[in-house]
Amino acid sequence: MRLAWILALLPALPAAVALARPAPPQDDAALVAQGKEAWEEKCGLCHAVDKPKIGPMHRGVVGRAVASVPGFDYSDALKKLGGVWSPDRIDAYITDPQTYAPGNKMGQSVEDPADRKAIIAYLETLK
Repeated sequence: MRLAWILALLPALPAAVALARPAPPQDDAALVAQGKEAWEEKCGLCHAVDKPKIGPMHRGVVGRAVASVPGFDYSDALKKLGGVWSPDRIDAYITDPQTYAPGNKMGQSVEDPADRKAIIAYLETLK
């Protein structure tokens, strides 16, 4: 009887294994494209890639020292942070800028973790 059950379920095994596998990681190019779109929507009003606007330029932001774009008037809150903009630090900052650095000038947050991940992937391409 057990053998009959095993043989009956055997054809469904490949489908069950496929369903049990985690989804493949999103293609890097697709994530970067999604990030560029999210960046344009959520960041582009105040930031440009190659020149300061209301906020500092974003080319080279990943790995750049905090509050270091020459000629940009940073808040004291950001000047006091020190360190470097790592992907994790950018994620924490754009999640809630006022909690991360109270008194800074940025009011826009990015609540969706998927949008933050994509935006950071895009920023990492801006060398």
